[in-house]
Amino acid sequence: MADPLEIRIDVDVCRGAGECAYRASRTFALGADDRARVVDPEGDGPEVILAAARCCPNFAVTVWRGGERMV
Repeated sequence: MADPLEIRIDVDVCRGAGECAYRASRTFALGADDRARVVDPEGDGPEVILAAARCCPNFAVTVWRGGERMV
């Protein structure tokens, strides 16, 4: 079994574009401050989460597995 994904969001960089929440709505949501939050790190499948992270226009979302950065 592969290591679980670790999703990190740099809230200082996030500008609330919402691409992550739009593309992986079971994993990400925008908070009251209009910044992205992880609501369920396993809400969407790994490929959906990775694709959503790649769509962040400010590169605020990073995804790691086993200590290696994937996005």
